[in-house]
Parts: sequence; C-alpha cells; structure tokens
Amino acid sequence: MKGRRLGGYLKPWEASRYLGIPVEEIYQLLQSDELPGVQIDGQWRVSLEKLEEWLDEDVSPKELKHLAGHLKGADPKKIKQLLQQVDSPSDNS
Repeated sequence: MKGRRLGGYLKPWEASRYLGIPVEEIYQLLQSDELPGVQIDGQWRVSLEKLEEWLDEDVSPKELKHLAGHLKGADPKKIKQLLQQVDSPSDNS
C-alpha cells in the first residue's frame, strides 16, 4: 500500500524530533495555530496524518520566510540562499 501511513498522535517532543526543530518552537506553532494540533486532557498532541498533510501544503514565499524564522541553529547563509531562490525562482525544465 504505497503512500499509506499509520495514524496516531505525536507528543510535542516527538513532533520536535520528527521536524528537527526545538520543542519550544513546536509549542509556539501549536499555540499560534500554525501547526495543526489538539489538546487531549490538557496535553498537546499532533496528529501524524495532519502533520504530514501540513508539510505537503503549498507554502507561499511570505509563509516560507515566516517559517524560516523558526529554524534555530540553521546556517543563516543557507537560509538566505533558500529565500533568494524563492524570491526569484528559475525554470529548470
């Protein structure tokens, strides 16, 4: 079953490891509704299915710049290069 994923929920620290960003950023994204999540008995949980849908969504250049601000420890030069590519995409086809 290609493309089929197992369901389930991730705890914030698991989502942090999955996305490679600090857990504090996960909480900020959840609280601002940028990352889809639910509170179950007062504890945040991230649906793995919804997380993967969120990752697959098209992101506008403005949203990408905003999300780039959440990348801690990433090489600023690489982030700048990526954002420049978004601002002036080249057609390689």
